[in-house]
Amino acid sequence: MIEILLVLLAVVAVVAVVVLVQRSRSSAGTPAHGRADPLAHEPGLYDPHRIGVGDVVTYAGADHVVRGTIVLEEGGARWREHLLDASTGRRWLSVEDDEGELEMTLWTRREDASGLVPDGDVVLDDRVHRQVERGRASFTAEGTTGTSATGSVDYADYATADGTGLLAFERWAATQSWEVSTGRAISRGELTVLHSAPPE
Repeated sequence: MIEILLVLLAVVAVVAVVVLVQRSRSSAGTPAHGRADPLAHEPGLYDPHRIGVGDVVTYAGADHVVRGTIVLEEGGARWREHLLDASTGRRWLSVEDDEGELEMTLWTRREDASGLVPDGDVVLDDRVHRQVERGRASFTAEGTTGTSATGSVDYADYATADGTGLLAFERWAATQSWEVSTGRAISRGELTVLHSAPPE
């Protein structure tokens, strides 16, 4: 009877040690401030705010190389525009947080709309666009962007009443004419990104 009791005590002691070891391992992997993101290290996910020069961005089956990045700031807000170059042409990708929500938009320059100016409602492609935002931002640029390394840009953003048609005006110097682009909001999942540099 004593031998059975000793065996039971030994089993309880081993189980207690195993439980303590497992708890210490799991708590070491959990941040002190709360629960960890279960998908933070999932293969294939990327950080939209880390996109930069040299990265490869895949959209709609086409690989685009990030040729240049412009970082813009205005009144505490900060966003980025990336020049994507592919065999199918060039696009601009804007990435910003708007009140905590990630907003990503693919833009295409419209050379055929170079005469348009952001003055009142704008009609393009038989659709009426109304101004939703306007301002002047400072910027820094790296890589190939077609802009100076630093400076300021005037901008005006427009949208159709249903929000599906996006229109942007940018003027990179007071003496230049407005550049016109049409855009399409995209989700994070529509892109695959291969970062050229490891996370810091």
